[in-house]
Amino acid sequence: MIIEPVLGEGGYIAPPQAFLQHLRQLCDRWGILLVLDEVQTGMGRTSRWFASEHFGVIPDIMTIAKGIASGLPLSAVASTKTIMSKWPSGSHGTTFGGNPVACAAAIATLKVIEEEKLLENATEVGVYTLERLKAIKESHPCVGDVRGLGLMIGIEFVKENKEPDAEGLENILDFCLQQGLVLIESGVDRNIIRLAPPLIVTKEEIDRGLDILEEAICKAN
Repeated sequence: MIIEPVLGEGGYIAPPQAFLQHLRQLCDRWGILLVLDEVQTGMGRTSRWFASEHFGVIPDIMTIAKGIASGLPLSAVASTKTIMSKWPSGSHGTTFGGNPVACAAAIATLKVIEEEKLLENATEVGVYTLERLKAIKESHPCVGDVRGLGLMIGIEFVKENKEPDAEGLENILDFCLQQGLVLIESGVDRNIIRLAPPLIVTKEEIDRGLDILEEAICKAN
């Protein structure tokens, strides 16, 4: 069974804690391998090394990429020795797998996250960002929902009838871009901003970005 612990492209949706825990129990009961896709959620994005830590769930297999090497092409599959030992010799090979430059970047990335306490920063700034966004939501009915873990935050935009508002969001994104703020949409209906600033982001930088976003919301409505 393969699942993202927090939905990424689908709209930055975190499930209830009991959901993943029950899924783990279900897989254990029926002998099913639980595979968590942590490509987008891993390496501190949700303020923990991996999003699964928020739910107290240990997967059988975990996929990792993107943030692991700060943009250099690198990915990894992590699992138990029991599972990995079942691969016959030579069955896992790639042309450029494990290239030294990308591996060096990954080591440096892990070191920086740990030594500069970026998980703690993601926690603190993430809470601050959600509080500001919730205040914006209270003042602007077009913001249907704000949600997230750490610095993986979704902002949902809706019409007066609460239907998804992709067109309205597109206007907001265009204005933000003109002001130097680059944002990207997500979700099935493309009506959700996925806010994923770098782990080194400061509260002052968040304030500058959210000031632009709120101005865009005011102009669009």
